[in-house]
Amino acid sequence: MGSANSSTSGPAREPAPHESAQVEQNFRSDNERVMQLARAMTTAKKRRHQTPASLMASQGNDFETYNESIFILKQLFKRMDPAVTKTLGDAKGEVKLSLKYDKRRSMLLVKVVSARDLSAKDIRGRTSDPFVQMELIPDLHDEGKKSTQYVKKTLNPTFNEIFTFKLSEEDIAETQLRVRVLSHDPFGKADFIGENIIQLGSMDFSDIITSWFELQPETDLGIQGELEITLTYQLPDTLKVRVHSAEGLVCRDAKKMPHPYVKVLIPGIHKVEETKVQKKMLDPVWEETFDFTLAQEEFTNRYLVLHVLDKALVGDSEDMGQVFIDLDNLDISQGFSGKFPLADLKNSERTRTKWSQTATVQEFREAMYAHSVYRYPGLVFQKQRGNKVLTVHSRKAGSSAKVRIVNGVPT
Repeated sequence: MGSANSSTSGPAREPAPHESAQVEQNFRSDNERVMQLARAMTTAKKRRHQTPASLMASQGNDFETYNESIFILKQLFKRMDPAVTKTLGDAKGEVKLSLKYDKRRSMLLVKVVSARDLSAKDIRGRTSDPFVQMELIPDLHDEGKKSTQYVKKTLNPTFNEIFTFKLSEEDIAETQLRVRVLSHDPFGKADFIGENIIQLGSMDFSDIITSWFELQPETDLGIQGELEITLTYQLPDTLKVRVHSAEGLVCRDAKKMPHPYVKVLIPGIHKVEETKVQKKMLDPVWEETFDFTLAQEEFTNRYLVLHVLDKALVGDSEDMGQVFIDLDNLDISQGFSGKFPLADLKNSERTRTKWSQTATVQEFREAMYAHSVYRYPGLVFQKQRGNKVLTVHSRKAGSSAKVRIVNGVPT
C-alpha cells in the first residue's frame, strides 16, 4: 500500500522552459503594476500635503516659474468669476481697534491691535498674509488710505500699529472710518478678507474705545440716488408694486451712460419681476406695476426688495443700489407712496445667501486648487515665452475667460 502510494504521487513535474518564462513575465508584469500604483498613490498623497515650494523643490523645478504659473492660473479663474478670490458668503473674522479723539489737536488716533479667525486667501485655502487698511469717508483733509505692515501666513495676526487722522470735532457726526482687512498678494491686487465701516458719530469719545469689530462683505459707498414707488393692497390677497422712477443715479463708466432697470421680488415667494430697460439714463422713468399674491397674515415675516441694476451688453449687470421695505409697516387701507434712498444693502441682516452662486464659486475654487497642486495642464505650468493666449472654460457654469501672455507677462 505504501509503495503504491509512493509510486503514484511521484516527484512534481518541472515546468517546460517556455512555461517558466511565461510565469516569470506575468509575475514581473503584475509586480510592476503594483509598484506603479503604489508610486502613484504615494505621489498623490505627498502632493496633497506638500506646500508648493517643497513640491517644486522635490521635483527639481524652478519655484519662480511655479509662482508665475500660479499667478496666471489665478488670473484665468478671476476673469471667469471674480468671486473666486473674494470672500465666500459672509465675511469671517474680527479686527480689534482702539480709538481716541484728541480735541486739542483735532485728531483721531486709531491703534490697530490685532485680528482673529480670518478667512484663508492663499490658493490652497489654508492661510493668508493679512494687513489692515483704513480711510475716512469723506476724506476732508486728503489723509488718504493708511495701512499696517502685512503679517505672513496667519489667520490671527497681531499688528500693534498706531495711525492718526485729521478730523475736526464738528465733522465727527458725518464721518465714517472704513477699516478693511486684506491679504497681501506679491503678484497682483491684494485679496479682500472683510471690512467694517464705523460710524464715528455713534461713538462716545469721552474715553478710549477698545473693541472687536466684526468683518463684513465689501460695501459699495459710491451708490447714490433715489427710487420712487407706490404700494397698494387689493383684497383678498394682492400686493401691487408700482415702480415710478429713479433720480440721481451715478454713472460708473466714463465711456457709457447706464441702462437702468429694476428687479422686484419678495424673498420666499418664487416670483421675480423686472421693469423695462431705460437706455442711457441717470433719471429713468418706468411707470410699471407688478402684482404679488400675498396674504395679510404673511406681512409680518415678509419684506420687499427693489434692486436697481445697469444692464450690461456682455456679462453681469452692475449693481446701482437696493431698497428693502418691511411689509409689516404697511397700512393696507392707505398704502404708501414715496421715495427711498438707494444704498448697497448686501450687508443688511435682510440679505439672504444665494446658495447656487455660492456653490459655483466653491467649485471654481476647488478646481483652481486642484490645478495648482497637480500642475495641470502643462501649458500653464511651464516657463512662458513669446506671445500666446490661454483660455479656460466651464460648461457647467457657462462661463469662460482668457489671459494673453506677452513675453511671459499676463495682460
